[in-house]
Amino acid sequence: MKQQLPGIRNQRGVALLVVLLIVALVVIIATNITSRNQLSMRRTLNLAQYDQAYWYAISAEELAKKILKQDMEDSDGTVHRQQYWALADVIFPADYGEIGGEIMDMRSCFNINALSVASTEVENGQPKLSLAATQYKSLLVALGMDDFGAERLTHTLVDYIDDDTVSMPYGAEDAEYESRNVPYRAANTLMNHRSELRAVMGYNQQVYMTLLPYICAIPGNNQQLLNVNTIEVEQAALLVGMLENKISQSDAESLINQRPADGFETAAEFWENNTLASLATESNMKSSIVVDSNFFLLKAGAKVDNATFRMDSVLQRSGNKFEVLTRQYGGQQ
Repeated sequence: MKQQLPGIRNQRGVALLVVLLIVALVVIIATNITSRNQLSMRRTLNLAQYDQAYWYAISAEELAKKILKQDMEDSDGTVHRQQYWALADVIFPADYGEIGGEIMDMRSCFNINALSVASTEVENGQPKLSLAATQYKSLLVALGMDDFGAERLTHTLVDYIDDDTVSMPYGAEDAEYESRNVPYRAANTLMNHRSELRAVMGYNQQVYMTLLPYICAIPGNNQQLLNVNTIEVEQAALLVGMLENKISQSDAESLINQRPADGFETAAEFWENNTLASLATESNMKSSIVVDSNFFLLKAGAKVDNATFRMDSVLQRSGNKFEVLTRQYGGQQ
């Protein structure tokens, strides 16, 4: 019987180890390829779901336009909180997901872009605050700020968005912003979103969060008109500010609580309240109170499986139809 030499046995052992190593490498490579394919498929699926959620949000825009158009036709343009657009927490089922949305009247908040309008009047040798700026300062005071602090914040905001480079007494223009650790310049133009207020000198997080329920920025619009049919009782301080602190917070709450269920038919009907008798001669103030609106904010959200998409759209009424003025993706405060 033949005996194998030790060298041959060692060679077979080495060959076996090489084969095992090759098999292990092949398994590792195959596993890696499979993992990459699974990741690629998951990424593709996520993108498809995200894209579908985006189009669901766009469909919410179209639905909001139809609802608003129908409400305007049914009420001859008067806007109030008993209309269909004011329904809250509306959720619609959709294939593999759902669509939700909330519509807000952008005339039920203070349009900070209104402070860009310069006043032609002079007081004590200095430009007098415009009506909107005076009302804004009054809002700050109604929210608990001292008079000097309110005036300073009003001046810095006016300087930030007006189209000149002349600083107001307590304001700030380019030189103030360029001296910061991260220098920049005053915008000197209207804001597209209220979050831009954080760039204005003096508007820290605390001030911004205090103002958040009361302010908005209507893109491309510099008017401040308050719809007394859509303001909520929690926003009573806004009505106090619009009336330049000439009524109390409790009076403002009573005015809001006492309005008709379907709102005032005209602004004149609002002014008939006995609480406002002392303001009968304030023609400028009266001009900023309305019962209609041309601007609405849609906060839309859509979900498809695990993908979610949020979008804020500003809708503007143009004649008998509504158009999208701007879109903000992701949801912002």
